[in-house]
Amino acid sequence: MDGILLLYKEKGPTSFKAIEQVKKQFKINKIGHTGTLDPMAEGLLVVLLGNATKIADYVDDTKEYEMQIQFGTATDTDDAMGNEINTLPVPADLADRINAKIPDFTGKIMQVPPAYSAIKKDGKKLYELARAGKEVKPEPRAVEIFSIEVLDVSGTTARLRAACSSGTYMRSLARDLAEDVNTCGHLSYLKRTKIGKFSSDNALKLSEIEDLQKHTVSINEALYKVKTAEISAPEQAMIKNGIALKNRFGFKPGDVIKAVFDGKVLAMCTVEGGVLKINRGIEV
Repeated sequence: MDGILLLYKEKGPTSFKAIEQVKKQFKINKIGHTGTLDPMAEGLLVVLLGNATKIADYVDDTKEYEMQIQFGTATDTDDAMGNEINTLPVPADLADRINAKIPDFTGKIMQVPPAYSAIKKDGKKLYELARAGKEVKPEPRAVEIFSIEVLDVSGTTARLRAACSSGTYMRSLARDLAEDVNTCGHLSYLKRTKIGKFSSDNALKLSEIEDLQKHTVSINEALYKVKTAEISAPEQAMIKNGIALKNRFGFKPGDVIKAVFDGKVLAMCTVEGGVLKINRGIEV
């Protein structure tokens, strides 16, 4: 079974647990995903099946989320699963302050990940260090938030929709936005609604899947943003033997290309010196 599955992860399990359940139920040998969801979060998880595990670095992994921020209370994990570490008054003009600060959080920004995150330091995940009682100071890193829409502000909570690059933490956005409106806060709800063009509206919970193949998206379709080289039968043989193809397609140097034969992605290539250099075989 090769392709991607649009899985709706429910609140509670980790992303690893969710895909392990898929692996066990449908007896999949190789499995992965394109982006972790925290246990408290729900929504779309793009699951890579079989040879699709080889395309993780090539899929469109831009994300969209709907979230709720609880202002006035901070937690050590920056979400509702953590321990309360601070409380502050919430400004009466919260909605106005949020709207005024939104532009500061859009575009390319530096963001400090949560202390409780899966980012590694000295071979250890930060949440492992934090749980062991060690001081954790994550380094800021560059992320991009394409848009933030304020859906509702009521009392001490706000609902937002955000579109962002891979690696952006909504928990950090909640924490930092709260600080910028002169209070504190944490992420109290999170739903991932999109990854690339794929939507949570089309995702299925594990209990809803009977025929896995029926709900699997092909590798070719999953790579919809990657340029395509429709190759010939002789070129198919060359790909299988690891031989670079002449760039008869007119691609530009540096372009990343999927070599497709009879609807199947045989390899991922990069244009170098007039040829399509094979980076990775996929369905060979």
